[in-house]
Amino acid sequence: MIIKQIGILLLFFFIACNKEKHIRVYKIPKANIEKKEEISLNKSLNKPNFKWDKPSSWVDVPGHKMRIASFRVPHQNGEGDLSITSFGGASGGTQANVNRWEKQIGLNASSMTDINKFSKSNIGKLGQYKIFKLINSNQKETAIIASIFQLKETTLFIKLSISSDGLEEMEDQFIKFCNSIDSSL
Repeated sequence: MIIKQIGILLLFFFIACNKEKHIRVYKIPKANIEKKEEISLNKSLNKPNFKWDKPSSWVDVPGHKMRIASFRVPHQNGEGDLSITSFGGASGGTQANVNRWEKQIGLNASSMTDINKFSKSNIGKLGQYKIFKLINSNQKETAIIASIFQLKETTLFIKLSISSDGLEEMEDQFIKFCNSIDSSL
């Protein structure tokens, strides 16, 4: 009986094993998903067209994909980085954005009541906007002055990261720049 079982196992082994010793590779055409994702991504990254008058000392620099424009802002003791970004809708709201900027310079998050106290309203060519001046007295090398334009379908952010001395020196130019921003549509 054991010999019969061994014989059946050997027969099964020889039948089941293929004498070819190479690995078979099959190529299946990839679905054309990438182009569809790329198209929808490009639609979401459509940037509104804006125009502005920048000070002659500001230097255009390449930014990353999220920025509409970037400038190096030289001042007496160094330089700052100005970014212009735009996102659909309210983009998290004023408090979330101001709190993120506060965190970037080592400040504690402010309540909306406090933010309303230190923000300034201004009106430029694009309409009403708010200005936020953020200085950490313990880290004078980093400060932020930023503006938020709540537009019909998008929110426009102008942010200048600079030293606190540079902020004081460049504040008027920053406000004039924000006032000059207009839609080229």
